[in-house]
Amino acid sequence: MSGNTERATGVNSDSRAFRAMRLLGLDYHVVATLLLRSWSILAGGFMIVLIPWWLTPTEQGYYYTFASLIALQVFFELGMNQVIVQLVAHEVAQAERNSNGAMVRDPIALARLISLSRLLGRWYFVTSLLFGLAAGTGGIIFFMTQAGGASGMMLLIWIVLVLATAANLYLSPWLAVMEGMGEVGRVARLRLIQSVLGYGLTILALVSGARLGAVPALAIIGALCTSYWLSRREPMLRWLRREAATTDADATMLSWRRDIFPLQWRIAVSWISGYFIMQLFVPLTFVHWGAVEAGRLGMSLSIFNAVLTVGLSWVNTKLPVMSGQIARGEHRPLNTLFFGALARSMVAVVLGCIAVVLAYAILPATMRSRLADPSVMALLAVTTMLLCFTSALATYMRAHKEEPLLAASVTLAALSLAAAVFGSWFGVPVMMALYATILLVVSLPWILRIFLQYLSRHRPAA
Repeated sequence: MSGNTERATGVNSDSRAFRAMRLLGLDYHVVATLLLRSWSILAGGFMIVLIPWWLTPTEQGYYYTFASLIALQVFFELGMNQVIVQLVAHEVAQAERNSNGAMVRDPIALARLISLSRLLGRWYFVTSLLFGLAAGTGGIIFFMTQAGGASGMMLLIWIVLVLATAANLYLSPWLAVMEGMGEVGRVARLRLIQSVLGYGLTILALVSGARLGAVPALAIIGALCTSYWLSRREPMLRWLRREAATTDADATMLSWRRDIFPLQWRIAVSWISGYFIMQLFVPLTFVHWGAVEAGRLGMSLSIFNAVLTVGLSWVNTKLPVMSGQIARGEHRPLNTLFFGALARSMVAVVLGCIAVVLAYAILPATMRSRLADPSVMALLAVTTMLLCFTSALATYMRAHKEEPLLAASVTLAALSLAAAVFGSWFGVPVMMALYATILLVVSLPWILRIFLQYLSRHRPAA
């Protein structure tokens, strides 16, 4: 692993800088992921400057409402990618790969991976097709029924965005397979390239006067880059697909009903619950308070979501490693790895939230007018820190190839939906205050209690 870190960072393993990186938990996968997240923050910050400059307040509202509605893909993906990472990580925990990327030594793991490859091709073809039809039609109806309706150009932009997103959805499981095999850093590097090219094209389109026509650029570039990478750069995936097409099924093969569905339906419900928890605030604000207010909330949410994503990099990149440790019964190293990653994630998120609040305080009034009110920004900082902590605990528990948070997720979604619907009538500050209260009073103690039970159950003997 140290060799990978050296190649990723250019830091010699004997140097003081390298020792500091190890202290901070910065291996190759974390470094690659942090580069991706840091670039996303930088590009996102540039977008925050460009959007008020090149889009009207109304167009800004459409921009962020597009993003909230496109997240409807969670209803079609149904948590399958999370299941894939865990399944693959558990299957390859005892296996090896040769220099050509082919699996060796464990024929059962190999057969099950081949079977999974066959299942993925069928599942995601149907899923992406259904998403394209449902999201395209539903979005058109939503925008047409709002006050004043939407222009034909806006509807065309929406359709292009949906098609590009459907293409990315179809390709996404193969990236999850690579992550499950421990190639988190390589996938992060691909996504970094996608992001640089995608944001570059988006910014160029905005500067050129494309206005909302720039919105689909990121999704289009993502689909093109992923297609190229998977077809030209990944011999292991090509080998898996070839074997899936030529290998006969037998008793060792994966069964969707037996091996996937018991975990997937629980994760699917949790992920769908997450949509109601996080993605309805902007559309409801759009309905009750108009596109301008929706744009202010959407931009503020995107800033704190970026902070949360960066902070969780330390925990999320360890999911395949933790899954492998669990499969091998290595509970003491598992707990050491997790708590170190959790501490680093929380420090990063707390510092990030403080930095955002301080930056907001010194922004000129014209920029602050494009963001939410100070009370909302403070509430978003609190919710971001709470979400980081609970999300990290959830990752630890789900690494066991189990979903113990089903009841908690459904309850939190129902309460958040009620808070969003009720609070949106009285304004964004009320809506976000209700949401923060739910996270603090209901979500945090519930998830922490389940985690402590898990920790006790899996604590190694002294």
